[in-house]
Amino acid sequence: MFYEPPLTQYDVNFRILDIPVRIHPFFWVLVLFLGMNVPNQMALLLWFIVVTASILVHELGHALVMRHYGMQPRIVLYSFGGLTIFDRTYHLRWFENILISFAGPAAGFLLLGALTLLCIVTGNPQILGYFPVILGLGGSLAPIGNVTTTQLVLFLIQVNLFWGILNLLPVFPLDGGQICREYCVYRAPQTGLMQSLKVSFITAIMLAVWFFFGGQIFAGILFAWMAISNYQILQQFSQRPW
Repeated sequence: MFYEPPLTQYDVNFRILDIPVRIHPFFWVLVLFLGMNVPNQMALLLWFIVVTASILVHELGHALVMRHYGMQPRIVLYSFGGLTIFDRTYHLRWFENILISFAGPAAGFLLLGALTLLCIVTGNPQILGYFPVILGLGGSLAPIGNVTTTQLVLFLIQVNLFWGILNLLPVFPLDGGQICREYCVYRAPQTGLMQSLKVSFITAIMLAVWFFFGGQIFAGILFAWMAISNYQILQQFSQRPW
């Protein structure tokens, strides 16, 4: 469902920990679109830095575990976020695939843990109030240093916590959907794929409705598209419509 985009002359290429990274130009369009509601130019710059760095950390989580298992991954940032790509002929056991899928969100959570520890050690325990705010559970946004630092911390938590949790929900091809698929196929080799696709389809519909009613149109469209894609895959594997 998510495919590597073609090479362009505007790609940015570099390496992190000897892992090739390519940033497709449409990635910048995505980041700009997602940040169109930030209040000013400085906040928009911080948004670009945070989103790019956070997605790189996420994909590096996948890539480092892949490399641990002997693969040679590469990372692409593009119009749907990030991809970590490896040779699909390499055979992995079900729990190894789960570890690779979980490593991406886990890397973001570890980054948040380090940020939280740094804030507490430097006398800013008010960061603990940011987490429930991002999750819609109340809390407070007491300033941490100046306005720029506060905005930076807020963006880091928003991207790595909220997006990380969202990415772990059982919707294919998100990491949570891949984890669900691997576990279901392991438990029920004959029917597990269908079971995971049904869970993915239903979850995607619920999330699309929730986002649409919450006024988050882009997220609603994204999950509606994933619901449709999962339904189409279901029809390919199913003998009858459902």
